[in-house]
Amino acid sequence: MNIQHRITYDPDEIIRILEKYIDRLKIFRFDSRYRSLLGETFTELLSRWETDILNRKNDPFTLVVCGEFKRGKSSLINALLGEEVVPVNVTTETVTLNRITYGAHSNEAVLQGGRHMHLSDAEMQKENLEKLMRQEKIPFRQIEVKRPIEFLKYAAVIDTPGLGDSMQDFSELVEDALTQADAVLYVFSVNYPLSQTEQLFLKTMIVPQKYTDLLLVGNYLDMLESTKDYERMNNLLVSRIQNLLPDQKPWLVSALDEQCRQMGEQRPNPDMEHELEAHFDRFREKIRQMVEEKKETILPDRMQRLMRGMAAELSESLNALEEGLEMSSQDVQAAMERVQEQKEQQIRTQEEAGQRIDRLLDQSVEECRAWMGELLDKMQQEVKTLTDVPASELSKYYTFYCIDTIQEGMDKCIEHHTLCLYDLLEEISGELSAKLSRTSVNHSYGFRFTMDNHTWTKGDNVSYIVSKIGGMALLSLVADGITGAMRQKEMEKKTPDILNSVYKQYGDLRASVDQAIDSVYGRLGENAKKQLAEYYGEKIRAAQEQVEQSAMVARQDEEHKEEIREAISEIRKILDEIQEELEGMS
Repeated sequence: MNIQHRITYDPDEIIRILEKYIDRLKIFRFDSRYRSLLGETFTELLSRWETDILNRKNDPFTLVVCGEFKRGKSSLINALLGEEVVPVNVTTETVTLNRITYGAHSNEAVLQGGRHMHLSDAEMQKENLEKLMRQEKIPFRQIEVKRPIEFLKYAAVIDTPGLGDSMQDFSELVEDALTQADAVLYVFSVNYPLSQTEQLFLKTMIVPQKYTDLLLVGNYLDMLESTKDYERMNNLLVSRIQNLLPDQKPWLVSALDEQCRQMGEQRPNPDMEHELEAHFDRFREKIRQMVEEKKETILPDRMQRLMRGMAAELSESLNALEEGLEMSSQDVQAAMERVQEQKEQQIRTQEEAGQRIDRLLDQSVEECRAWMGELLDKMQQEVKTLTDVPASELSKYYTFYCIDTIQEGMDKCIEHHTLCLYDLLEEISGELSAKLSRTSVNHSYGFRFTMDNHTWTKGDNVSYIVSKIGGMALLSLVADGITGAMRQKEMEKKTPDILNSVYKQYGDLRASVDQAIDSVYGRLGENAKKQLAEYYGEKIRAAQEQVEQSAMVARQDEEHKEEIREAISEIRKILDEIQEELEGMS
């Protein structure tokens, strides 16, 4: 065994070393002379890092649970902790970031200005939470949840909002949570196992965090029918992640089965209950082992990550100050002119990229309409082959089949064209494609299919509206008003009439599908161009800030410039010492 693997670090000593450097850097924040010499940009940057590091040094092992909308993240957390800590709703998901830690039972919303607001358990339900926020006009998106659960003595759990939620963009909350993660549980559904967009999120947002452990967790295992289905699913997942995460093993579980087992209720899949229980037990044991193994190393790992980040960003800011020391007034003017030229060029580049996005999406819409038109043609022709199907079965099942098939086709089109869009943005910047991967657009759409035949009993007009929510084929079928009951004997000879009615409706169904395509692809383009504008805006702001920092220094007289050089030299010395400490811990 490598001797480095046998070396451990005393957490108290790590904190002592850390606080030593933080204390040495404080003088550059609080001494008015240094603040004047170095400028507000540098001292504010130093302040943010100090606050972040000191806040994190006493944090327990932090487990972040994330994934797309409606993957069962909250159910998985409740099953893991052994009680319903976070609310679960059949149609919605977490709307805040919930940080769950050990302590007496309490729920507190974190407000602005360091304020907290106590919440009852009933107010934690999504509909009540949103109502409370509207009434009080208090925006809060993080809740501190405390429970006296043994597991939480050793690990904090962060329950994140679902990516791609139809109502709000929670990408910043999820991104902030990931920066706090010591380990990540990425939850997906075995019904839709690791789509291309989910794989892209893992590639751009999770994999780059080298100090973060990752577990891929497939939920809803109870939906599979046999051990053979499990083996096929496991092999499929391994093949999908072998290039992205070659050492990863997917963990397939059923949070629902585990919760039913804990409460003594009927299990969702009695034929597999022993396998499901064994799978969850192994998963829970893996989490416990990970927490135990990380107990001694988590603080050194976390502090190394934070200290490296601080040293790198402070050094970059010092570079701008040093550049200013070498600049004349003419250089400053030239630099400002260059920034203005860069700004104008960025605007032109952004406009050109926006036009490329428009062209790609126009082509995508055209392709999608062609593909969906071909699918609808085949389905319409298929209607003529259904003459031997009983009318009662047609009226009961055809709508489900029709809408489910269309949805599957729409999903394939959207996923294909979304990846084409990612490829385009990747050509512009990997950072830009990463931004888009964490701001998934809700691909919600709807279309209407009505089983309508006036030869039926009067009032028997059943409309079905289907909504596809947030990246998954979730069917929500609503009967608009069934005012009569079709008696079986009245239906026996109705198959030709029903098929004729179905056939005629395809014209309206095509128009509805076209509207859905326009809506989904329009939102996809709007989100891409929004991220484009933010990306170029950030680049312009960063360039302006750097020039302003340099200009601030360049305008000083030689006496002040010498003092700035000395201050920079002192800070560089501290950063070098930090780097030596980090190398010693590696």
